[in-house]
Amino acid sequence: MPILPALFAHRLPVLCGLACGLLLSACSLAPNPLPEQMNGEFAPGMSLDEASQRLKAHGTTFSVKTEAECMALVERSPNVSQLRPRGGACVFGKILGKPEGLLGGHSDVILQLVFDGSGKLVDAHFEEIRQLF
Repeated sequence: MPILPALFAHRLPVLCGLACGLLLSACSLAPNPLPEQMNGEFAPGMSLDEASQRLKAHGTTFSVKTEAECMALVERSPNVSQLRPRGGACVFGKILGKPEGLLGGHSDVILQLVFDGSGKLVDAHFEEIRQLF
């Protein structure tokens, strides 16, 4: 048996473990603080216009749906809509995260805002979606 491989044979499990640990740390992303920040920023009673301005300030791609369109989404695709309509418009949107880590993963935020018939914010949902590659 050659001497060099024999010297490292007993260390192979340790080296493999270290390599796996480094690879996993390169894949993992830090938690995105944006959903929690936005929960505090989008308070009930906010107008649709003010909410739209704040979404634009965050670089959000979003669409405003009528109450009928919101209800149709709930009925057709319940997994798309976390919140039920409450008499007014609803907003669906996404904020794209910047690549981070060695492998370029990113953390996006999807959101839904629900308004009442008078155009005031009633409820909001912000969720982090992680993309590892």
